[in-house]
Amino acid sequence: MFGKEVTPITSGSEWFIDKPLLEKSVLDQNVLFTILSVLAIATVVYAVRMCRREATAIPLYILGGAALACFYEPLGDLLAHVTYAELNQVNYIESFGFLVPLWVLPAYILFFGLPTLYFLDKVRRGMSLSWWMSLFVLSVVGSWLFEIPLIMLEFQSYYGDNAPFKLLGYPVWMGFVNAATMSIVATCVVFLRNSWLGREYPSAYVILFPLLVSGANTGSGLPLSYAINSSDDVTIVNLMACVAIILSTAYAWICGNLLRVHGPLPVHYDTGGVDPK
Repeated sequence: MFGKEVTPITSGSEWFIDKPLLEKSVLDQNVLFTILSVLAIATVVYAVRMCRREATAIPLYILGGAALACFYEPLGDLLAHVTYAELNQVNYIESFGFLVPLWVLPAYILFFGLPTLYFLDKVRRGMSLSWWMSLFVLSVVGSWLFEIPLIMLEFQSYYGDNAPFKLLGYPVWMGFVNAATMSIVATCVVFLRNSWLGREYPSAYVILFPLLVSGANTGSGLPLSYAINSSDDVTIVNLMACVAIILSTAYAWICGNLLRVHGPLPVHYDTGGVDPK
């Protein structure tokens, strides 16, 4: 890496780093699933209120897309070296050698769906660049607060001897990447909902949202993903973690400026003759 002469050490599946084997009881998983499902239902209620206020089903389509986006999780786990408790797991998805538990489904609705709806609501009302960046910082903190308890309770773990710097077991860079994902996705949705596609086929959000989440999350964290999967030098991995943090912050700033210059755009919904006001 970076012009350094190295001896290839990987062939076949040898590049795959062994994961720690975590165990959680079915009861613990069901409790977590219930808690997250209640919060996800509350998010749906919030979306329904937005639908009634704006006379559009777009918020519900967004939540449907957030639910589908969870199929990206195994690839994200591979790129970031994160694993869930696999022993006794109430499994939902299995791919790329990773098992994803059922509770991740409501978690995605809450983690990516709710912030997107909130961002959209704030943009609709109008906001400054400083307020947008404040939301980005709050999203970073929110990401930490969401995942650190899961790590401490051993529902999941970020692993590897070359893992970058962490805060209570949670990689600092990941909070910025997740926050950038929220910013990028919300910005794209703002522009999409004013496009011909958004006006004529609002149900397209169901299939577009997963694309936006996976693309934004992978792109924002790509420097770190390259490093952690190609180098055992922790210094290089930490350097790329810093690059991912800077890149994520830059993406959020660019999104804020796009919305400041071109938005908040007028909202055009196909309301079937109903006045959204």
